[in-house]
Amino acid sequence: MDLNTRKTKSLRRNEAFAGYMFILPCLFFLLFMAILPVFLTAFISLTNWGSVATEFSKISFVGLENYKDLFKDATFYTALKNNILLLFYTIPIQLLLSFILAVMINKYCYFKNFFKSVYFLPYISSTVAVATIWMVVLQPSYGPVTEMLKAIGIENTPKWLSDMHWALPSLSGMVVWQNLGYDIIIILAALQTVPVELYESADMDGANWFVKITKITLPMITPTIFFLIIYETMETFRIFDQISVLTDGGPGDATQVLVFYLYKQAFRNSHINYGAAITVVLFIIVFIITLIQWLGRKKWVHE
Repeated sequence: MDLNTRKTKSLRRNEAFAGYMFILPCLFFLLFMAILPVFLTAFISLTNWGSVATEFSKISFVGLENYKDLFKDATFYTALKNNILLLFYTIPIQLLLSFILAVMINKYCYFKNFFKSVYFLPYISSTVAVATIWMVVLQPSYGPVTEMLKAIGIENTPKWLSDMHWALPSLSGMVVWQNLGYDIIIILAALQTVPVELYESADMDGANWFVKITKITLPMITPTIFFLIIYETMETFRIFDQISVLTDGGPGDATQVLVFYLYKQAFRNSHINYGAAITVVLFIIVFIITLIQWLGRKKWVHE
């Protein structure tokens, strides 16, 4: 082995060592703030740890008892059903509206940056502030939505957030409105990557706007749409702030979802072990849904 080869290998080792040292803080953060809590949560779900005030000497291993109780819990199934309904109430509408608005802003609007800022503003605003605005908008007696319906002759207006049947759709409307700007920005970025030559070729072939949208635009941005579906699915299962401010899971259990039910069991009712079991089951549910989406992407995502 000549001198130059040894110097090259030594230089590569030094560069690799420097690289590992740079990422070491991030690895420690990932280990102690993400990976370790997952295993601790799984462990706690197998114990009888009731609250943070419980003495360690009184904590014992109970196996799968928490999971047995969970799968007999009617409220758990109600929360899961509400989460799934939220998926269908929010994601299709959100993606459709964001795509239409992104195309309009991209092709037909002046002051593009202004409109992007306006639509993105609710997403970066405080959820508490946004929820407070929606409490006023959906006020059942004199709110703007109620007054508009009365103005067109509808007297028996819904009670919105106070109605068992309308609470979840009303909450979904707020979620769509708040997150719409994020999807618009992401889809706008994807539209910039579609080659102009494809549209020019379509124009030469006499294709109308509908053909160009369905045969060029949509197929070319399917990776972005796939990303948004994955992201919005996880965000929907993580929804908490809006429910905490607007409905507290009510009326009844009409807006009870898994994360909020987890919070109530773990911190209000001092059943940390039960909350940990809900967390583990929630993780498995989201993982399975994401895996199904990932495996199904090959049938429609343009790569």
